[in-house]
Amino acid sequence: MQNELLDILIIGCLVLLFGSTYRKRTTFLVRCWSIGWLLILVHFSVQLFHPKLAAVQNVLSVVSIGGLIACAVMFLLPTGSKSEERSLRNLAIPLVATITSLLITILNVYDVHTTVPYYLLIAMGQFAALVYAVRFHRERKTILVLLILSVIPSTIWMVWSIAHGRPDVCVSAILSQFYLSVAIVYLNEFHRVSGGMLTVSVGLFAWAAVFPAAEFCDHLGIIARISPELWNVPKYFVAFGMVLSLLEEEIIAASAASKQYRLLFEANPHPMWIYDRETLAFESVNDAALEHYGYTREQFLDMTLMDIRPTEEFDAVVKELKQAEPAQQLTGPWRHQRQDGSFIQVDIATQHMHSDGRELAFSLVQDVTDRQKLHEQLVHQANHDILTCLPNRGLLEERMHHTLSHARRHDRQAALLCLDLDRFKQVNDTYGHNAGDICLKEIAQRLSGRVRGIDTVARVGGEEFSVLLHEVDSRADAQRVATDLLAVIAEPIEAEGHILELTSSIGIAMYPIDGQDADTLWRNADWAMYRAKHAGGNQYLCMSQEISMLATEATDLERHIRQALKEGGLELFYQPIYDIHGHLQSLEALARLRHPQHGYVLPDRFIPIAEESGLIVPMGNWVLDEVCRQAAEWLGEGLPPVQVALNVSPLQLTRFDFASHVIDTLNRHQLSPHLLGMEVTETMVMRNIADATRQITTLAGLGIEFSVDDFGTGYSSLAHLHKLPVQTLKIDRSFIEKICDPQGTYSIVQAIIFLAHSLRMKVVAEGVEREDQLDILRRLDCDLIQGFFFSRPLTAADAAILLRKGEVKSPTKVDPRHHVRRMRLA
Repeated sequence: MQNELLDILIIGCLVLLFGSTYRKRTTFLVRCWSIGWLLILVHFSVQLFHPKLAAVQNVLSVVSIGGLIACAVMFLLPTGSKSEERSLRNLAIPLVATITSLLITILNVYDVHTTVPYYLLIAMGQFAALVYAVRFHRERKTILVLLILSVIPSTIWMVWSIAHGRPDVCVSAILSQFYLSVAIVYLNEFHRVSGGMLTVSVGLFAWAAVFPAAEFCDHLGIIARISPELWNVPKYFVAFGMVLSLLEEEIIAASAASKQYRLLFEANPHPMWIYDRETLAFESVNDAALEHYGYTREQFLDMTLMDIRPTEEFDAVVKELKQAEPAQQLTGPWRHQRQDGSFIQVDIATQHMHSDGRELAFSLVQDVTDRQKLHEQLVHQANHDILTCLPNRGLLEERMHHTLSHARRHDRQAALLCLDLDRFKQVNDTYGHNAGDICLKEIAQRLSGRVRGIDTVARVGGEEFSVLLHEVDSRADAQRVATDLLAVIAEPIEAEGHILELTSSIGIAMYPIDGQDADTLWRNADWAMYRAKHAGGNQYLCMSQEISMLATEATDLERHIRQALKEGGLELFYQPIYDIHGHLQSLEALARLRHPQHGYVLPDRFIPIAEESGLIVPMGNWVLDEVCRQAAEWLGEGLPPVQVALNVSPLQLTRFDFASHVIDTLNRHQLSPHLLGMEVTETMVMRNIADATRQITTLAGLGIEFSVDDFGTGYSSLAHLHKLPVQTLKIDRSFIEKICDPQGTYSIVQAIIFLAHSLRMKVVAEGVEREDQLDILRRLDCDLIQGFFFSRPLTAADAAILLRKGEVKSPTKVDPRHHVRRMRLA
């Protein structure tokens, strides 16, 4: 009993050992071995029971012998073709052999003496053994031959035992054949010759020999004198060999892993090292580290991690390395110093580990110097203007927030200067964009050279710059800076062989007086700059209550214009144009904006705001549609046809679809192009000469008459305007107002009229309010008169009354309802 308990204890420990091994190495081999020894444990466990009932004794006997048979089958399963080892179809062969053996055991236990079932089961079992040998070991000739040869004596032994009425001997023959087959297969199954597998094979052969040896001793009558433990020795040999083979596999795997890790460490293209976390001394470095840093291995191993870090970072690095968690991975970028003194940027992945009671760290280093330079370059490009390399709007906004926060904390003032170059578009149009770029870069350098290092100069638009003054004591400081900036900008610039002189307009806003946040401060500085530009330029203006009121009014007017375009707050007035004898010739449509508080708002107040906000285009489209509608309505009422002129904005004239839109509008109202006139300003035409020529030529070809408004206030000449299909010049009212003064503008008006007539253009004098002005214009042979002397602008209803009263000279001899639907643009 004690011997059986000892066997159970030993086998139980084996089962636990193989089970724990399987948890770490989930291989099919270990799983089968674990189950096999579990079956041996069952074999020994049932022997502890000695029931009185014969039926129970028989069942326990079948279980005990069945455990030995099933154990042998489990030892066989991991062998054979690896691709077929888990196929359910291939499991049928050992399953047949197992079932036939169990049936023979059952027949023996229950004393069945009929020989036929035995012979049938023996034939089936041996046939399964032969099929197993051929199917799984046909490529291993030696094993195949040995397995086939083992079947022959086993079959003879089984048949002899049945023939002599000894089924119990037949069971021993079956067990012997099973373990002999396992021993034969294990001889060549594992290609590596090792002490463990040799022990397993020897133990299996001994295990197979136990059964015939026991029968022989029983035949001699000496089996009782042999210790039962002797028969279990082969089992322990097999178990010891299996454990030893698993240990050998672990050692081999660890050795292979060590070689692989050593290869990965030594041959890795990235620098790698191991250092002591306490002393920061290098314990090991790979070849890539030697090559990348320029040190020899001896030099590296005499150094610490701090020897490759900049001296100024020593304290911070030590503190961070000491506080790092064991599983923490530190990343960079860090600065490392090479042997030649140069610096590189690196990312480091670190893993902590223990060795011989010491805390070490394994680091993999990746050189990211190029990547970091590219990153810095991209960040710089994202925050700086490409042409001038100055900070852009985004970076300026960020610095404004920092500057204002600093000023708020320390109760200081700051200033923002918005700067716009005056008439810079003329430089690009006249000298080319290359010259313009040279000027912008030169201006950027000059501005940067006139401010402190703590201040910021930024380019925020095409020719717009901003200067952020970090700390100023008073508004006078910002004004002095603005004066210096105006002076340096005014210095001549050489570009593309030309000497250019530029001026600028500057708006100044102070924190916290003119705004306590970046948006307000910027908006107010921009408004001050806008007022300085419209006041003539080449000056600075500080944000004031007056400018603030104007800005508020402009914002209110912009909002009201948007509302008027949606809900109908615009209205057209019509000012008559007469010939020198007082006969009505045409009308000029003038837009008026109705405001609930201010009444009618004149164009000189809301048109600039509409142009700045981009609302001038939808407003101009509305005026065009309303003029065509009203002219068609007057014709429908039977009134004489009259030409109605409207003012065209530069933004309208430079749109590619402007001419198409005009034609579509005329078509929609079925109005002749000859009844439509368009007035363009002299400055607008000359600034956009290419676009203006294309659009004016197209529309003039349809019969629309063009006039140049406010002539004399720009910088063009009649020679330039003569290239355009312009029929009429309108002399600005500022010249007519002083035409009667002794030192007035008489000669200028006379020259304009003479030159216009020489170019076969008509002349309209604007702003005629007195009879003496009219007399002089008659003497100068001026063609047409417009002004309060004859009539103020009229509503549509009053204009209709005027048309009914007087004779109107028809602008054309064609049908006033001439349809233009079939016209096509060139």
